[in-house]
Amino acid sequence: MTKQEWHPDTLVSVEIAKACIEEQFSELHPVTSIKVIGEGWDNKVFLVNDELIFRFPHRHISVQLIERENNILEALQSRVTLNIPNPVYHGQPTKIFPYPYQGYRQLHGMSGCYAKLNHQERIDNIKPFAIFLKELHSIHEKEAIILGAQPQVFERTNLPKTISKSLERIDKLNQSKIINISKIFFNDEINQVQLAKLPEDKVLVHGDLYCRHLFFENKSLTGIIDWGDAGINSPAVDLAALFSFFPTECHPAFFEIYGEIAPSTSTFARFIAMHSSIAVLIYAHDVGDKLLYTEVLASLNHINPHLLQE
Repeated sequence: MTKQEWHPDTLVSVEIAKACIEEQFSELHPVTSIKVIGEGWDNKVFLVNDELIFRFPHRHISVQLIERENNILEALQSRVTLNIPNPVYHGQPTKIFPYPYQGYRQLHGMSGCYAKLNHQERIDNIKPFAIFLKELHSIHEKEAIILGAQPQVFERTNLPKTISKSLERIDKLNQSKIINISKIFFNDEINQVQLAKLPEDKVLVHGDLYCRHLFFENKSLTGIIDWGDAGINSPAVDLAALFSFFPTECHPAFFEIYGEIAPSTSTFARFIAMHSSIAVLIYAHDVGDKLLYTEVLASLNHINPHLLQE
């Protein structure tokens, strides 16, 4: 496929990352080991000295995201029960790398697309997920602003833009024959969400909750990573993960803990789950991540089994 929106505009190699860290953090000099352990839409991730994670933005848009993330993560350390990154190394731009970057102690475990949870194991993890979202979403807009949060950069609740982007991506998938998504059934989904009106209440959201950012250890949800999209928005943005990752039969147990939501919030959350899954599907195919591709394909089929055509 042609160059995509997630392709980097700045390359960061192991050598560049090592030089930046050694130059700016004398206590880590010399870096005895460093390797790439992940690469996402916005950042390249390095494991340093077998215990520290360093995330280097490789797109310009990531700069403001990582600065926002640092502020929010500092404020959240005592507010949520699941493990979250705690950046203690704040790297600055240098002659060899143009963007700020961050480092923190490694969270143990693996993301949801690699944990390979079965149906029952996903159900068993609904309680910690519900508790986490209840804790996070208890921080309403006014308090979130005080903590340093701002409206989200990527506004998934902007319905016209979200619909347009999804339709564009569906055309790419269908034309390239990666998979075939039914425009008829997707248009039905559009009609449903266009009838929904989101409540005006906004909260602090993670902003990009999906399988890759849910962290599991021994099949148990223990952490939430990658807070670059965190900001102020409707709870529907995060509730999308409920629809994309957790079986429908455990949703009542989720709402017993989290609390009831408006039907329109549920409709939006489900649509955002589809929108995000379509985007991640293209990304996973483009970068050759078979486990992520398989997981997200299953998510789409779970959200609406009529979308995917033979």
